[in-house]
Amino acid sequence: MLKNLLYLCLLALPTLSSAPAMAQQAQAPPRQYPEHAYGFRCAFDSAQQQAFRRTPGSERNYRNFLLQVAALSASDQARLLAQPDVTVPVVVHVIHTGGANNISDAQVQDAIRILNEDFNKANRDTADVIAAFQPRYATVGFRFRLAQRDPSGNCSTGITRTFSTQTSIGDDRVKSLIGWDSNRYLNIWVCDAANGAGGYAYLPCSGGTADGIVIRNGQFASIGRSCGSNFCVRSLTHEVGHYFGLPHTWGGSNTPGLASNCSIDDGIADTPNTVGVGAPSGGSGCPLTNSACGVLANVQNYMDYSSCASMFTTGQKTVMRASLLLSCRSTLVSAANLASTGTNDGHQAVPCAPVVAFQASSTVVCEGGSISFSDQSYNADVAAASTQYLWQVPGGQPSSSTQRQPTITYPTSGIYDVTLTITTPGGSGSSVRQQLIQVRGANTGVLAPLAESFETAGFPANFPAPDLRNWVSTSTSTQVLARWERQTNALPSHGAAFLQIRSSVLPAGTSTDLTSPNIDLSGISGPVRLVFDRAYARRSASATDQLRVQFSSDCGVTWNTGAAYFATALNTKGSKFFSGFAPDSLSEWQPLTVSIPEVYKSSRFQLRLQMISNGGNTLFIDNLRLSSATTTATLEAAQAGVYIYPNPLTTATAVHFRLAAAKSVQLLVTDVVGRQVEATEARVYGAGEQHIALTPAGQPPLAPGLYVVRLLIDGQAYTTKVLAQ
Repeated sequence: MLKNLLYLCLLALPTLSSAPAMAQQAQAPPRQYPEHAYGFRCAFDSAQQQAFRRTPGSERNYRNFLLQVAALSASDQARLLAQPDVTVPVVVHVIHTGGANNISDAQVQDAIRILNEDFNKANRDTADVIAAFQPRYATVGFRFRLAQRDPSGNCSTGITRTFSTQTSIGDDRVKSLIGWDSNRYLNIWVCDAANGAGGYAYLPCSGGTADGIVIRNGQFASIGRSCGSNFCVRSLTHEVGHYFGLPHTWGGSNTPGLASNCSIDDGIADTPNTVGVGAPSGGSGCPLTNSACGVLANVQNYMDYSSCASMFTTGQKTVMRASLLLSCRSTLVSAANLASTGTNDGHQAVPCAPVVAFQASSTVVCEGGSISFSDQSYNADVAAASTQYLWQVPGGQPSSSTQRQPTITYPTSGIYDVTLTITTPGGSGSSVRQQLIQVRGANTGVLAPLAESFETAGFPANFPAPDLRNWVSTSTSTQVLARWERQTNALPSHGAAFLQIRSSVLPAGTSTDLTSPNIDLSGISGPVRLVFDRAYARRSASATDQLRVQFSSDCGVTWNTGAAYFATALNTKGSKFFSGFAPDSLSEWQPLTVSIPEVYKSSRFQLRLQMISNGGNTLFIDNLRLSSATTTATLEAAQAGVYIYPNPLTTATAVHFRLAAAKSVQLLVTDVVGRQVEATEARVYGAGEQHIALTPAGQPPLAPGLYVVRLLIDGQAYTTKVLAQ
């Protein structure tokens, strides 16, 4: 029968073992699983149901697996339970933002210690298990060891460290940051949050590329960031139980404490039906006499939510042992894999070369500003006195440093690389972060008045990179769609293109920024005004998207919000709700106007559009203009769609304008004292988008300086400026 079980497991579950669980990325999962309402609970049930839906038939295959295990004869079960102890290679991925959530190696090692005690009945509270369940108390016989070799065979401590704000979300998206072969390693991602719960895992062969465990650093081990309670200390044991095939003891409902759970069986004979410890209104507790389902509940089981969890049953051991026969788990504990991961008996650990990682206190600074660098390397004792550091920082003062955490001053504008090399007894490692630092000066950006309608195909890179005149799009999410995206697939308000941000497919709370280069406002007299067009329709009453318009005058070190617009203020589509809105009429585009405070009228003004996505529709932005609010001709030029691009002057610079009907047009260019340097013959241009080159072919470029550009349209003058460098 044992051989039959092996055959059936391998035959019945091929679709599970190859399930591409992470393939569907367009529709983001919810920010929080429903279990977040219960505090630090496990989100296994909700996560697993999503995995089952991703792979039709996988739930049936898992149920069949449990039935096959339950149907084992006593002799076959005895043979399965008598199998030798096994070793499980583990890799722990710490996802952090550089502070206390970059937990210590000691906390990771403590978590592994607890796993080994709990799975081998070596925990200090074994005697606390009540007499009724002592006969069922099992020694599972699983050893957990941190891998000493990575998937490429390199020396490893079995701990990786990745800097990412995704630690505050802690769902399957963190697995795209880093992950090792799930057939060869038990992957554990440790984050600040676990999708609103305490942790979650996937059943064998159902997680696909997402296979493994996500857990809060506050419910991991007994030291460091751990809350220290038995519930927190045993959370990883609970999740590893799921990983090897165990459901919750109350069955498949999402909610422990419900009376209806009595009618749900977990499929394991020696775990009595139970309502489960805990309820939406209360904590875990330890009701040792709980008989709500007519039989004494095993509240001390690791797969319940009690505060006194301390045991697995023999039936649970049988399921976990049987899971090792599945294709997705058999390689994990094979002798060949133990040897290749450095977790086999007798493996001699050696010092490893460091994996070099570092962060900068800022990546943008004004000329003369300073940046502090923090070493976040791992895989070696990088804090040891013998460790040697070499920072190479071109453009900086000093241009090199042997300190671990240096502070560097950047006197000259430009874009600079940073290199860190670390040497330890185990070897050397280096990290080169190209174009990491942007140093902005008074003349490194663009000149106002500014008109931007996103016509350049490479926007936000209007200029070949690296160039300090480019815009930048960043996000707190790692999703591909988490960016301000140039598109031409709907009706723009001006020109042929527009920007969009697709809030409906982004995690709630995602912040996505569009940041301008330095914009020189110092030459504009009087108040300055920002005007841009937007198109937006409300998706539902609960959608709370917000657009913030922010300003900086210190190269982006600090930002102040000049205006904020929630969904109702952004709405251009009336009182109805729409799903999948895109503008198809100019009436759906409406302008927003923001006054720029006088304090920001400098050569280092920056604009940032920050979208906070919370379940709404796509927001569309177009025809952004920044100009004097009192200089009528300049303002009218911006409002009429007259703008110069690129600015400062290049051979491609032209005056762009839009005509509603055929009109006579003439271009005049003067220097700042009024001397005419260029003029075109007046001629008739047709309706639509038009442009006139400022440096026609065969004509020498303008000498460096500031020029006034006047466009006469049927005698009406529209004035703007261009800078030649």
